[in-house]
Amino acid sequence: MRIQVKDFMSTPVITAMAENNVLEIRELMNEKGIHAIPIISYSNDKLKVEMTIQGIVTATDISKEVSDDAIVKDVMTSSNVQVVHVDSTAQAAAKMMIRHKVHHIVVMDKGEIKGMISSLDFVKLIAEHSIG
Repeated sequence: MRIQVKDFMSTPVITAMAENNVLEIRELMNEKGIHAIPIISYSNDKLKVEMTIQGIVTATDISKEVSDDAIVKDVMTSSNVQVVHVDSTAQAAAKMMIRHKVHHIVVMDKGEIKGMISSLDFVKLIAEHSIG
């Protein structure tokens, strides 16, 4: 049985903008019980609006040493955001996380964020499936 990303990704995905401040992100993470938030922006072409992932902010990025007044764009990770398609295999996503040394991957389909996968999602996946 091939397990696909869509079979165990976390949904819904909470997103934020680069202009948000760290306090807003901390409160959002605490309220929703999450550890990473994709940072997005929108471009408005005359024909359609397109969403772009600018980065990702994690609980580590906004550690206690970071001021509540800091702006997300100043603390987010923007160079190593990994994206996978909803139909990708769990194995491909796991290899991507290992290769890029990340704990969160954004799951997309047709230009839209559909879910997130974290290291914890893989632990849950293993716990739910017999591996012995």
